[in-house]
Formats: sequence, structure tokens, C-alpha cells
Amino acid sequence: MRIIIVRHGETNENAAKRYLGHYDAELNQHGQQQLRSLSETLKRTETQPITAIYSSDLVRAVESAQIIGNEFQIQPIPVFALRELHFGDFDCKTYEEIRQKDPERLEKWILNPYMVAPPNGETLLQLGKRVDDWWETILTTEQPTGTIVIVSHGGPIRWFLSKWVKGDPREFWNVEGLGHGKAMMIEWNQQTRIFTLGKKLEE
Repeated sequence: MRIIIVRHGETNENAAKRYLGHYDAELNQHGQQQLRSLSETLKRTETQPITAIYSSDLVRAVESAQIIGNEFQIQPIPVFALRELHFGDFDCKTYEEIRQKDPERLEKWILNPYMVAPPNGETLLQLGKRVDDWWETILTTEQPTGTIVIVSHGGPIRWFLSKWVKGDPREFWNVEGLGHGKAMMIEWNQQTRIFTLGKKLEE
């Protein structure tokens, strides 16, 4: 199976460097242009037909997936499991805003995000559980020779690269993630259950 992983385009909250989790932000103009350019690149370079497009169900990812879907005449499928980490009370705030209001909780979370969640949010392990469960389903239900597109967020993409590609979720912060509007090609070998990283595409 061939997989194209895409990070959604930029939002105003991203541009302002705010933690952006389940808050339902829309793409800004730059984010829309990022995805239009990426879609044109995919249309120009893809030689194999895309069989499905899966997307986080948050607006910024849905909008990004729809731009790609329009290019390939495919309706994206929204998926809750592909959402960004739930930042809870920290959502849509900058690091400095959180540090001024709740420095103790912020420090505990930063030191161990695998086990510590932001107030009313989720841990990295909780994010990883929902992402893992979804991947297991997709890898057993999709055609092994098809090409699928997955539009998600920085956190789920980093989890996938560390857990599924490198085989160690502790590498979460060490893997090279994707910028907004960027894409990465990945090959999945069903027999060996090994992912192989391919080239990255930029808008």
C-alpha cells in the first residue's frame, strides 16, 4: 500500500503560535493556498490512482482534505481518531499565556506529556491509542496495492512516524515532522509489516 500523509494548512492560530488541539479553527488564506499548491503538485506527479482520502474531522483538516479531494474528484472521509492532541484548558493559548496563568501544570505536562495531560485534555499515550487503533483497522481493510491520502495534524503525524515507522514512541520529539501544507510519501509492506519513508512534497 502507498500512503500520502498530509499536514493541514495554516490557520491564524497556528501563525500566532497558539497550541491548537480540538478547537475548530479554519484555514487562513495562506493555508488554503498551501493546499491548492500541494494538490496541484500531487495531480502533476501522482502516477497511481488515489483510492481514498481520510481526514481528521476538525475543520482545518476537512478543508485541507476537500481541496485535495476536489482535485482528484474524491470525497474525503472524516475520522475522529485523526484529531490533534486535546490540549484541554491550554487549547488556543500561547506558551507564554499558559506560563503566566498556570506554570506548575505547564511544567509537569512539558516534562512528561506521555503520562500527564493538560487540564481537561489528553496525554500523548491517549492520543497514541486512538491513532494506533485506527491504523490497525486501515491496514487490514484497505487494498494492499492502493494509494490513500491521510490528512491530519502535527501530533498524530509525529506519533505515526515515531511509533509505526521508527518503532519507538519515545522518539516523538526526535522525528522530523511535517510543516503545514506539506506531504510525505510512505510505502507499507503487508507481508513484513514495515513502513518505508519516501520523498516529502511541499506546496
